Amino acid sequence: MKQGKRFKIFGLNFIVAPNDYNHARLGFAVSAKYGRAVQRNRLKRCLRSAFRQHHIRDKSVDILAIPTPQLQTKQVSEQGIRACFDALIQRC
Repeated sequence: MKQGKRFKIFGLNFIVAPNDYNHARLGFAVSAKYGRAVQRNRLKRCLRSAFRQHHIRDKSVDILAIPTPQLQTKQVSEQGIRACFDALIQRC
């Protein structure tokens, strides 16, 4: 997904590109630089859950979420990620 718009929101890098489907798709790339497996899996669970409950799913876009190493595990919550999706919709 080299084509697409890049956004940095709350320590998460998002790459957003249009797709041919009637719904959004979410992908993430969480490297070992982010933390141990427990921390990486917690972030992925929060991303999935926030995505399922957000109305961004109605858009025809592909979203790739890449956390920066500066994003602290303590800062990650579903509410925070929902706020990221809100900001992402406003910027797109």
